[in-house]
Amino acid sequence: MTTATNSHHTEYLVHSLSFTMNYARSLLKDVKEEDFAKLPMPNFNHPAFVYGHLAVTANFMLELLGRDDATIELPFDPEPYTPSATCIEQDGLYSDMNVIVPSFFAAHDAVLEVLPTIDPEVFAQANPVEGFSNMMPRIGDAITFMCCSHTMMHLGQVSMWRRAMGLGSCF
Repeated sequence: MTTATNSHHTEYLVHSLSFTMNYARSLLKDVKEEDFAKLPMPNFNHPAFVYGHLAVTANFMLELLGRDDATIELPFDPEPYTPSATCIEQDGLYSDMNVIVPSFFAAHDAVLEVLPTIDPEVFAQANPVEGFSNMMPRIGDAITFMCCSHTMMHLGQVSMWRRAMGLGSCF
């Protein structure tokens, strides 16, 4: 027999995002600094772009939740990592691996810490981001997408990049 509980869905988001962060760590296995921003072929996203982009979007999630105070100061220019940016071969545009990766995890740790403190009513509010709100009409829709689908989609790009770089599976 299954027992229902009245848990707020942030418990599920925290569990899923925590699992995803472990996957993000494993994808970095055997990745060298000198390869972090290499493109094995055109139209790929390399780890420098992906991890930088996801650090930027973690701060965006905190802002969307009304918790600007919990955002982390990124030690790099966020512009090359925005949703409208195109990933290019390293030409000095991207920060070093030892700058991007800790920022990625710090920003996501902040999200994980804040999620359980958010009033459930916040998730029911309209998504105020023009354009994005057409796809994700409520803040809860946007946060669920950003914590789960968006993050895993980009980490899947790193998984494919690993294979193209000859690193194989991270497991």
